[in-house]
Amino acid sequence: MPFYYFDTTALVKRYSRERGTRTVNALLVKRGKTVILGTSSITELYSVFAVKAREGELTRDDWYSVIYKFEAESDRGLFHYVAPSSRTFVATKRLILEYPFLRASQAIHLALAVELKPLRLSLVSSDRQLLELCRPHGIKPINPEDD
Repeated sequence: MPFYYFDTTALVKRYSRERGTRTVNALLVKRGKTVILGTSSITELYSVFAVKAREGELTRDDWYSVIYKFEAESDRGLFHYVAPSSRTFVATKRLILEYPFLRASQAIHLALAVELKPLRLSLVSSDRQLLELCRPHGIKPINPEDD
């Protein structure tokens, strides 16, 4: 059974037509798959689409439709969630000390993926910095934009 950890850059592609959307959608319809999101991705998703609405890339109604679709798919079990623990935050500190270029969201996503490493998951992201750090930590990277 394949396990995928989606960061926010991958999750946004589910609800926005952009490069990589086709790959994200193909992963989401795979039989027997489990897609895992860090709980912080929920707030990040809302924020990304709020910016898109504010900048006129989509209407307010479209923004609300995205939120509705995401929440409906969540309710149907498309996504499984993992919340950062105190152990996760200690891991983010170590990651940031080792890789001082990491942004907070990158560190949280990487730390959660490392915690879930026993699942032999793949990290799905279009963030090249984050993807480059997957292999040294034993995680398979998938860039949906490489389709």
